[in-house]
Amino acid sequence: MANPVAAEDGPSRRYPWLFSIQQKIEDLSPVSNWSIWKVPYSLRTVNDDAYNPHIISIGPLHRRDEKLQSMEVHKLYYMRSLLLRTPDVDETLISSAEAIQDFEEMVRACYAEPIKMISSKLAEILLVDGCFMLELFIRYSKVDLRVQDDPLFYSSWIILALQRDLALLENQIPFFVLERLYSQVVESSTIGQSLPGLPELALGFFKSVLYINDENFRIMRRPYPHLLDLIHNCYLPPAVRSNIGEWVSTQPATSLNEAGIEFRKGTTRTLFDLRFRNGALEIPPLLIHDSTVSLFQNLIAYEQLSRGTAKYITSYFAFMSRLVYDRRDAELLESKGIIENDMSGWKDVSVLFNDMCRQVVVQDFFYAELCQALNSNFRTHWANYKATLRKTYFRSPWTIVSVMAGCLFLSLAATQTFYTVLSYHPQN
Repeated sequence: MANPVAAEDGPSRRYPWLFSIQQKIEDLSPVSNWSIWKVPYSLRTVNDDAYNPHIISIGPLHRRDEKLQSMEVHKLYYMRSLLLRTPDVDETLISSAEAIQDFEEMVRACYAEPIKMISSKLAEILLVDGCFMLELFIRYSKVDLRVQDDPLFYSSWIILALQRDLALLENQIPFFVLERLYSQVVESSTIGQSLPGLPELALGFFKSVLYINDENFRIMRRPYPHLLDLIHNCYLPPAVRSNIGEWVSTQPATSLNEAGIEFRKGTTRTLFDLRFRNGALEIPPLLIHDSTVSLFQNLIAYEQLSRGTAKYITSYFAFMSRLVYDRRDAELLESKGIIENDMSGWKDVSVLFNDMCRQVVVQDFFYAELCQALNSNFRTHWANYKATLRKTYFRSPWTIVSVMAGCLFLSLAATQTFYTVLSYHPQN
């Protein structure tokens, strides 16, 4: 039988039902270019809300969500303010539009799922959203540039919601789009010389919800696919660990504490710098609130999907999910100042830690050596305890007989007491 795909008149003419398959194949982008994914269903089943925007859509993936449409007019106001600072508004707008259209193929290749949107609509979204984000970062950085009665700065909850939504994996646009708009619109404006570089400006907007110090703001290691990757890069320590290994479980905090291991509040500003020395586990403080939970879950999702990305966030929360196994473990770490729970509606953070790592595959575990040290210390403590018990109470056969006789005597005494009490309460 002749191969229909190789036919001269084309497969879709001979087999019309192949037309839709051909279109889907043509829309595929190279896997190596993917940096923006839709969060898999398996992760969404744990906490679906953590991956959905609350007030604003950025990029094409949530564009049709009706509850986010009220922000579209604010985007245009912000875009107008950004353009009005340039020498020639019309010329800047035209050159920016041309640049965005030139990026179309590169932009589509960044999304794992084909963007079913015509070129002009996609270009409009990228231009408006990109200009809005730049103006938002500028107004947040420079208070004197905020417009009087700006509704987005009326209340801190709006800024918190924007910080949350702009860090969602599904709410990203390629960073090179922002870079081009920054160079063409911002750097040529009246305030261009007074602003830092784009990475520093963007991170300044998120600083209040991030656990990173000023040194991390200056670490610029590579091109960033998008804002979430930029944030992820800031969490990486200056010296990458070489002792990466397979997943190693450990005991809950209360069990380790009973084995003589102390828990101390770490002094370093690097959240993931966990240290075990002199019988004490030092853990930097972690403030948990609604925005940070969403941020960390999206960072974990990004690590799960991105090839070659260090799995620091996944490793940290996988370790903490074992350490904070139940409420007693959470209360212990809270009493030490290691965990501060500011979550609305959450009393037991152990449930939160365990949920964050459900359906997550732990690879390239950064705390394998730490867990091995804790487990070794735990086993040594109980081995010494049992040895002391044998030495103190079971040194000779007569000692063993005495202990067993004592246990038997207590058992008989308890039984006699039970029946004595029972005789005073005869059954009807």
